Amino acid sequence: METVRVAIGDGGYPVHVGAGLISEFGKHIREATQRERVVVLADVNAAKFHGAKLKRSLRTAGIKVHKWIEIPSGERSKSWSRAHSLLNEVIESGADRWTPILAFGGGVTGDLAGFVASLLFRGVPLVQIPTTVIAQVDSSVGGKTGINFAGAKNIVGSFYQPKVVLADPSLLLTLSERDYRAGLAEVVKIGMTLRPDLFERLEGDVLHFTTCDPETLAPAVLACVEAKAEVVGRDEKDQDVRSILNYGHTIGHAVEALSLGKLRHGEAVAIGMNAAARVGEAVGITPSEVRIRQNTLLSELGLKLTYPGADNRAIARKLKLDKKVRDKRTRFVLTLQIGGASVWPHIPEKYLRGAIRKVTRA
Repeated sequence: METVRVAIGDGGYPVHVGAGLISEFGKHIREATQRERVVVLADVNAAKFHGAKLKRSLRTAGIKVHKWIEIPSGERSKSWSRAHSLLNEVIESGADRWTPILAFGGGVTGDLAGFVASLLFRGVPLVQIPTTVIAQVDSSVGGKTGINFAGAKNIVGSFYQPKVVLADPSLLLTLSERDYRAGLAEVVKIGMTLRPDLFERLEGDVLHFTTCDPETLAPAVLACVEAKAEVVGRDEKDQDVRSILNYGHTIGHAVEALSLGKLRHGEAVAIGMNAAARVGEAVGITPSEVRIRQNTLLSELGLKLTYPGADNRAIARKLKLDKKVRDKRTRFVLTLQIGGASVWPHIPEKYLRGAIRKVTRA
């Protein structure tokens, strides 16, 4: 097991990473929360494949499951109605403000459970137990929680940090090949923006990364967590440098929302990274060889770079709802080199439209 500390104002919290770590989850939860009962908000698939192991680990540590609630997989669960329902169930169960909530699942579960934890009694202890690639390398770390609203992703939410994050790459073995590969887009994103060494590791060992080997993945998960922890430590509330972690998400989120569930988040981010690289190339920021290396790696990992037939105008309208919009201008994350990115305060619309056309044409 390796541990990374997210250093923020209130002392921070640990992120433990290790293959086979699930047997020790209970011990780490007990240490982080000092509580003997918990509420578990679990993705249905995480519960199906790993629920028994989690319950056994909790029992071993002397922790009682006060309430176990399962959440349907998919973005549709990130809704106000689902959050409202969960709040009702947890309150009616008799949980109090000291009862930790365990978010057991992927990014959807983590965002939703974190949002509920931030609202309940004005904040109850939160533990993140990510079970997907995206959640382990990105969304479980940093305290962003939220739901989708008014047709936009994550537009309602809060910053609410967990007490501990527990990432076991062996849990990824039960993911479908599509979900696993989609998650690798976020690993590429970290490589493109912060960790050139990670990008080169992916380039040099594509075969192992595409076959989901926990021992191969653990160092990659750790590298992503290290990179994100450093950025969050500098900019917890996403006011400055943390925005670079949205690379590929501006157009990616718009495409994802318009796909109505047909695209996985990581698949949309891959398309968004292609679009971002093309914007950067068009404005003279991103060298063509950077775009080519990025897109070659994404393709070798089994990710598509375009979404033919999407409504270009609808995508452009969605961009106006992006969280990075400031003073009615869409700020955009561009890469200057592999492992180096920055936020550009304004991109002329002609370049955005051009990139959108390229990622939506047949």
